[in-house]
Amino acid sequence: MKFAGVRVISLMLPLLAAAPALAGIQLYRGAMEAVTAPSTTCEGILGKHPATLVIIEDSAQTGLNGYFESDVLAVGKLAGSDPAHLRVSYPGQDGIGNTISLTRSGATTLTGELSGAITVKHCTFDIGRLTLELVDDEKTAAATLKRLAKQFEAQATLYQAFSLTQNGNCEGALPLFEKSLGLADAVFGQGSPQLNHYIMGLANCYSKLGRTKEFNALYDQRISATSGETLKTALTRLRVNALAQEGRMLLAQAEYEAALKVLMQAYQLNPQNMDSIHTVMAVYVRSASYNEAVAFLSKAGAKLEQAADRKEINDIIALVYFKKGLKDAKSGKEAEAEASLRNAVALDPQSAQYLEALARMRHKAGHFDEAERLLSQGLEQITDESSRQEITAVQEKLRQTEMIIKKLRRVSDGIP
Repeated sequence: MKFAGVRVISLMLPLLAAAPALAGIQLYRGAMEAVTAPSTTCEGILGKHPATLVIIEDSAQTGLNGYFESDVLAVGKLAGSDPAHLRVSYPGQDGIGNTISLTRSGATTLTGELSGAITVKHCTFDIGRLTLELVDDEKTAAATLKRLAKQFEAQATLYQAFSLTQNGNCEGALPLFEKSLGLADAVFGQGSPQLNHYIMGLANCYSKLGRTKEFNALYDQRISATSGETLKTALTRLRVNALAQEGRMLLAQAEYEAALKVLMQAYQLNPQNMDSIHTVMAVYVRSASYNEAVAFLSKAGAKLEQAADRKEINDIIALVYFKKGLKDAKSGKEAEAEASLRNAVALDPQSAQYLEALARMRHKAGHFDEAERLLSQGLEQITDESSRQEITAVQEKLRQTEMIIKKLRRVSDGIP
């Protein structure tokens, strides 16, 4: 949808001849041609644009009213007593003295010139010419009037809603966003790109207010029919956030199966989102489903585009193996624990923590030489000084333990 960000609009058609009285509803269609622009950067708006004008004369009241429409301006509402000088109001532009002057040329034609600083997409054009032809169809005229009136109301309501959100009042804006989208639906139909501003405004409000149920319903209803990648991307981002919030709540309540179902939906919507990967992994780890965690992380890491992200996933897999190793060791599953710790060390050889845990396990199993060799290799590979000091302390402690164990064995064997 394209709005006129207009500070000074003057829709002025020079009065070439006396305009006869207009009776009932009259519909005109034609073109508004932007002729000149103040700079070359704005020349893209020059040329002809479709235009529609509906004028109503109410016999019960003096004066005229109606609507003016172009594909580069919001719908303007007309009012006044003289076709040569009608006031024009735009949604969000109340109080600005815009005018339109109409001149009849022949029996069925309105012609004239549009002048002033008319702003379109942050550009302005200085002069435009209007040529509009009467559409002699009462049914079409009435339907067009109804459509433009509803479109004007939809745009005006949307402006009001956005104004409230700019002042931080999303709660007050919410019913206005809902109303404006309903009105716009009746004008444009679902799937129209003209709906994008309405949908995004409502979606953002739902998200900010934590209305997850309402947002998800809006998303499910609109995403397949939505045109435009920008809107789809924005809606998907909000959807991922909503699902992640719901999943974290379920995780905090230890509802692991339900949390995983929700969080996997978030991950599948955006496999590049590291937060989604982290939360899915957290569910697996909290529920002690380590094998499932490793399988998920391996597949997720393979899909990542950034090398830094793949490295991070690799480090997380190492951490999962480490946690599994500690759990298996406590449960007496020494073979499984050793295998997991070896995997952790292989994936992250710079981690002193993983190396020390494996060395302690091998030392406890009586493989003193292997434990010593593992720690010595760690000192060769690891450059972080605090980690090196930690490894040296563990190495010394294991050596002392080894001496005590060997001495006890000699005593047990009767060797002095």
